[in-house]
Amino acid sequence: MKRKSQSTNKPGETKVKPVRNRTHKFIAGLLSAVIPGLGHIYLRLYMRGLTFMLLVLLDLSALLYFSTIGIQINVPLLILLALFIPMIYFYNVFDVLQSADWVMMRRRRAITHGNLDKQTPNERTVGEAMMAWEKGISFGLLLIVGGSLMILFFRKPRWFKELLAMYGGYTFAVLMIAGGLLLFGREIWVMLRKKKI
Repeated sequence: MKRKSQSTNKPGETKVKPVRNRTHKFIAGLLSAVIPGLGHIYLRLYMRGLTFMLLVLLDLSALLYFSTIGIQINVPLLILLALFIPMIYFYNVFDVLQSADWVMMRRRRAITHGNLDKQTPNERTVGEAMMAWEKGISFGLLLIVGGSLMILFFRKPRWFKELLAMYGGYTFAVLMIAGGLLLFGREIWVMLRKKKI
């Protein structure tokens, strides 16, 4: 004899559809592998996805610009720009897989707690810190600087070519030193903060 399956739902409860983590993670990874940033947009992380798209377009336009003008810093700069493309691409895929885990964990928490906006006391974890940069002005600044550089790369003004020929190597060296000092200062700050805690 077959028994009819009885529903365990109470009259006031709604049926909850389970969140399928692996499907969303696979689709997001596949989309990011096809077009960098598209997986982030699929996960509704729009600013992060557009950032990856902008970085790839900016790198490609810089690569095209420096390959068509004839200045002395061409070869090392072309190699560096060419190496940035796979670095951005693979970091994009890695980041979308990590972000998919975070987004699915957040959705599951919303289903179990019943409200996406309601935060639990210890919710600001690695996932929150990873997404915190989207709330500031950095995305707008990235769009302004990236768009300006793309205009300069495509318009190819003479003054920009002369400026790069005269000060391009020095500017790149100063940017690398400033980036190194920034990372060094951040590490020292983190170490001092850990000692206080």
